[in-house]
Amino acid sequence: VGVEKGWQSLIFEGDSLAIIKKCITRGQDRSMIGAYIYDIQQKVHGLANIRFQHTPRSANNLVHILAIETLRRRKETYLEMGLPDYVEDQARSDGVRELD
Repeated sequence: VGVEKGWQSLIFEGDSLAIIKKCITRGQDRSMIGAYIYDIQQKVHGLANIRFQHTPRSANNLVHILAIETLRRRKETYLEMGLPDYVEDQARSDGVRELD
């Protein structure tokens, strides 16, 4: 989506190290998800500043909640102007637990 909006700097972050490595690697991926990897690589081809970054799910709980809720609600979500309420609620809850 950022590609279509003309963004030149993008960070793709995910909790699957295997997927992140496949996105970084050039050449044809012959796995079951090869077509998806190809689509990702085509979308980002030619961008000036792109990074694929692995982040363990345990360190990325808010993004996991965002992904699950987005799929459940069947609605695209863009984080340009802030976080949805359900993610904000979890962030506050996580912050309280971290202080304990």
